This record gives sequence, C-alpha cells and structure tokens, in this order.
Amino acid sequence: MPFTDNKFNREALGETKTFAVTERSADALKARINRDNSQELALRAKGSAHLTRTASAQSGQVSPVSDAPAADPVSRRPYADPGADPEFTFLSEPAGNPGSRADREPAADQPVRNLSESLARAMEAETAASKPVPAEARTPAPNQAQPQAQKPAARPIPAQDVEEESELDRFLREHPTRGEGSPSHDRRSAQKAAAVRSAEQGQMAKTRTSDFKVGEVNRAEKKPKQESAVVYEVSDEGGNTVISVIKAIVYIIFVLVSAVALAVFGISVANDMYAFVKSEEAVQVTIPPNTTLDELSQILYGDGVIRYPRIFKLYALYKHDDMDYIAGEYTISPMMNYSRILSEFKEKEITGTVRITIPEGYTTDDIINLFVNRYGIGTREGFVDVIQNYEFDYWFIRELEENGADKNRIYRLDGYLFPDTYDFYLNSSEQTVINRLLRRFSQIFTREYRNQCAELGFTVDQIVTLASMIEKEAAAPSEFFNVSSVFHNRLKMPDVYPRMESDATVVYAIEHETGERTVDLHYDTPYNTYLYDGLPPGPIANPSASAMLAALMVPETNFYYFVSGNGVTYFSETKEEHDQRIEEIRQAESVLNVAEPDAPQTAPADETP
Repeated sequence: MPFTDNKFNREALGETKTFAVTERSADALKARINRDNSQELALRAKGSAHLTRTASAQSGQVSPVSDAPAADPVSRRPYADPGADPEFTFLSEPAGNPGSRADREPAADQPVRNLSESLARAMEAETAASKPVPAEARTPAPNQAQPQAQKPAARPIPAQDVEEESELDRFLREHPTRGEGSPSHDRRSAQKAAAVRSAEQGQMAKTRTSDFKVGEVNRAEKKPKQESAVVYEVSDEGGNTVISVIKAIVYIIFVLVSAVALAVFGISVANDMYAFVKSEEAVQVTIPPNTTLDELSQILYGDGVIRYPRIFKLYALYKHDDMDYIAGEYTISPMMNYSRILSEFKEKEITGTVRITIPEGYTTDDIINLFVNRYGIGTREGFVDVIQNYEFDYWFIRELEENGADKNRIYRLDGYLFPDTYDFYLNSSEQTVINRLLRRFSQIFTREYRNQCAELGFTVDQIVTLASMIEKEAAAPSEFFNVSSVFHNRLKMPDVYPRMESDATVVYAIEHETGERTVDLHYDTPYNTYLYDGLPPGPIANPSASAMLAALMVPETNFYYFVSGNGVTYFSETKEEHDQRIEEIRQAESVLNVAEPDAPQTAPADETP
C-alpha cells in the first residue's frame, strides 16, 4: 500500500517546522523538556528490540540508544542544546530532502549532547548528596552500557505507551514493505526516534519530580524556621527601635539637664566671684597671724562671705596673690568681689590688739575721737563716711530708713553705737569698728524690746532717743525710771506740755557744732527742746541697756518736772514745787561758795521741766 501524503506523512517526513521559545523562565523550559523525555524513555523501554536496528550493519553490534544524543523524530538530527541560549529554535529538514540513512542516524559512539540528559545527570548528582532517590527514579544513566536483555525489565511500560505501540504494530501490519527507503521504513525510524525521546523525557520527568518533591519537603521543613526567623527579626527590629528611641530621649534629657546644671553653676560662681546679687549683711571676719590661702578660703566660707572656697583659691593663684595676709578683725561685706576681699587683708601691718571701753552715754563724736585720737584706729573722715553712708544689713537701720530719718539729724547711726568693752586689732578699719558696735546693739535690743515699742505706740528710733535723753539727764542709773516717767507723762499731754525742755539736747547740738560743752537755752537748733516741740531729730547719745529698759518700762507717776543738783535729782508734780526746788539748790551752792572762796565755781544746775 503506497504511503500517501496525508497529515501523518507530512508530520513524519516532510515540512520544516520551527519552534521558538522566547522569554520563558528556566522552570517552564525544564518542565517542557521533562514531559518530552518522559514519553521518549517509555518508548525506549518498550521498543528496545526495535532500536537494535539502528546499530552499524558492518559490526553487527547493538549500540545503546542512551549513548547517542536524542534526535528529532522527523529530521533525525540531534537536538540542539537549549542551555546555551534561553531562546532557541528546533529545526527539521524539509520534506523533500530527507537525506541518507547515515546522515539521519547518529553514530553509536557519538557523545551525548542532549540537554535533557545533561540536566537529568546534574539533578541526580545534586539530589543524591542530600536525600536518597526514590526507587522509581533509580534507573541507570542513559549513557551507561548495560546488557540489552535487562533493559525491557528495568521499568514497567505505561499504559499510554502500550496504546501508542499498538498503533505502530497495526501500521506495520498494514504496510508490510520493509525496504530501507520505503515509507514504512521511514515511519518506523521516526517512531523509534520518538520512542527514544519519550523514554528519555520520562526519565528526566521522574528525576525532576523526585527533586521537586525533595525540594518541597526541605522547604516544608525549613518553612517554620524561616517564618519564626522572620517573626523574630521583626520583633527584634521593633524592640531595637523602641530601645533606640528611649536611649535617644534619655540622652537628650541628660544633655539638657547637664546644660542647665552647668549654666546654673556658672551663674552662681560668677555671682560669688563678682558679687552681682548677694546679701548686704556685713560679716565680721577674724584672720589669725600666718594665715594661709587654704585657711583664708575656709574662714571666708565658714563665715558666709564666699560660697566656693576652691574657686576663691584658684582666683587668688591666678592673681598671683602672695598670701601675706594681715592678722586682724575685719568687717567684710558679701557684696565685695574676690579681688576686693583679698586686698582687704593687706592694707596695714600687724600692730597688735587693744581693749577699748566705750562709756555709757558717749556721743558719736566722743566715740570717733576715742578711736582716732587715743588708739589711732582709722580716721575721722573714714568713720563719718561709714556712719553716714555705709549700707549695713541690720533690721533697725532698715526700719529707720523706711520710716524716714529727720533731715536735721546729726548722725544717721546716733544711739545705735552701743557702749561696751571691745577688743580690736589696731589695724581694724572704720567699717569693722562700727559694724562691731552695731552688732552688739542688735544683741541687746531684742525682739521683745521691739514688740514693746509697738505696744507703747513708738518706733524703735523714738525709744532710743528717749533712752539717750534719760542717759544724759539722770545723775545715776537708779533715777532712770523716774526720769523716764517725766518724759512719757509730758508726751501724753502735748497740749499742756508741748516741749520736753531738756538741757541735754541743747548741749549736744552746741558741742557738736562748736566743740564746747555749754548751756544756751536760746541757741537756735532743732535739738533745742525749749524752742521746738516734741522729741529732738534723733538720739543725743548712745544709751546703755539700763536706759533703754527704763524707756520701755515706764512707771506710773505724777511727775512732770525734775532738776539735778549737788548729786541729787529732785522730782516735782507742779511748776511751783519745781521752782522751789531750783531755788533751794541755788542757795545751797551759794553758801558752799562763801564758805570756800577758793573753791571753783560750779556750773549752774541743769533745769529740767
């Protein structure tokens, strides 16, 4: 039966077909090759008897198909290796030029170049190192020569391959022509090549399937760890982010707190060094002989003059201070800067100490003269400047300034330079001396005295003024309370007794202005209580503690007048009685003068109200 030119004939013998694979992934290409190899291997296993006809006629030796590269079932040319290029083309010979048998069939000893076989070998070697290959995949490699009798029993033939082989048998029975160039012979050759290709593809597919399963198992085993690792990494990253943010916040807070602390410390040091804003209260500092810089800084720190002794020491070293400090007692104000404090201890030489007693009732001029003229401490100008202008930090001075001192007041600190016995260094400054007296007054005139002033309706300065008048008018401390009662009784009745009429007030003003202690009741001065109503502008002396107590503790009497004579003070309730006392004192003095003509004349007795 002639071989007709039908569809089967054209596919088997004729026309050239081009298969182009473009832009495909490696997995898609491998899957396609595996499918083709699966069919080819199945046909090879079944039709091994037919494949022996491809052996060389001269040698009569069977050439295993596995040793030759797979050939196209139509053109019988070896397949091109698609691994060299992801885009390749399978070409077949034209239908009209089939070629000779020797050209169409490959030699038995030709090297294997089939891509599917190479991939199968590589994948088998890769999977064999990690996991045993399933039993169905353990077939000998296509290029290994094995006895031909064992090949048919190596693998069962799939049912679909049996069907295809049955169709081939039927075709051969219908076309008995067996010539080499006959259509049936060519058809059989094409079917043989297809069978070989299908067997190789089947082997590759199984190997690929086995590798895929092994890979899937490995990925399935590793998947929980991978997911766990991912979760841990996310969690760790989030934790690290939070920790980083916290660290950044803590660092920023630390930097800000440190900056604020340094700024506050710097301001405090600068204020202590340059005395920008500090307390105005003067501090008494005693520097012993041979005082070192360390000792001086500790003394100043202990007395509250400075706050940073180490900074003070560094400042002194920076200024190249020779540390030759003069021993003595100093009045240091915290308002002094470091430079002035250091210079305060180097003005005078060491001359020793002296004990000075200030009598009770001494005026301010008397005290200045005592220090300057008798002991050589300070100068008159220096004392006057300190008394009038220096800003001492005492409550009674602040109260005096708040209430407003009388502009006719002779000395601002009259009455507050407390008379007592003191020890001074001969190099003491005027500020040190005055501050020492003021501090003693603050100790004597207690808060209780201050409250009593308010109860009596007087200011502290008014009570001190009364105490100074009591101190100067009374002949003895025992008379302080009666003298105080006279002044208070007259102040209670200003309509009847508008003026105090005290001789001591006039004497104070005259002595200060002229330097002579005389009585002139017509001398025009605000301190003349015979001419001006009420109390004088300020104290006329510095009273003792007894006089201040008498000014506060007023006894109840009806005395409005008193006069002193012959060492005795006489108190009267009426003007007539007072005038009679004055006359008696004058007569007694005149009799005394007649009996002793050579005796010095006594001054007129003080006439008090």
